[in-house]
Amino acid sequence: LMNPSEVFGAIMIDYSYVECSSSAMQALMLFTEQFPQHRAGEIARAVQRGARFIEAMQRNDGSWYGCWGNCFTYGCWFGIEGLLCAGRPRSCAAIQKCVKFLLGKQNADGGWGEDFSSCFDREYAARDKLYGCDSGSTVVQTSWALLALMAAKCEDSDAIQRGIGLLWRRQLPTGDWPQENIAGVFNRSVGITYTSFRNVFPLWALGHFAKEYGPRHGCKLVF
Repeated sequence: LMNPSEVFGAIMIDYSYVECSSSAMQALMLFTEQFPQHRAGEIARAVQRGARFIEAMQRNDGSWYGCWGNCFTYGCWFGIEGLLCAGRPRSCAAIQKCVKFLLGKQNADGGWGEDFSSCFDREYAARDKLYGCDSGSTVVQTSWALLALMAAKCEDSDAIQRGIGLLWRRQLPTGDWPQENIAGVFNRSVGITYTSFRNVFPLWALGHFAKEYGPRHGCKLVF
């Protein structure tokens, strides 16, 4: 008999993940803002332990591997946000290495995009054209990269505006964004299409740009 679990990567043991750790850390810090006296010492220690884990998981090229999204653009966003919520300065080596990594992966059209083989091979896999796209960029992965870079207050505002421009151009007349390449994954080899991702993350990135990053850097939302 065949065991279907054999097609999944590392299915028999559960691990710690950058995305889950970062999310838990951010939730704890938001809780502390509302209830600063409740188990403050335990929360502070937990968040710092999480930050050390995230730092240890960073790859030599500055990226983080995403285990629950496709792939490095997703992991990088959570890595940066996790370190920031733990109080690491935006100028710290880990965050700046990740910024450099992401900027180095930006495509000529201003966007970012990874083939699903990034997840399986654990190496960033760019393509000239991705499934469901007219180029090698997707709106979801572009949004993740932009959210990471804007959280880090990336000084290259031109790169940010080019990414925002791609999101702006890809929006359909209906207000929707097109369903593109696979964005979700679990256990390395199982791709998932989350249909709401194509709208949630572009709106999130555009909103952050319009409300915070753009005004701070003197950018104009005109494309």
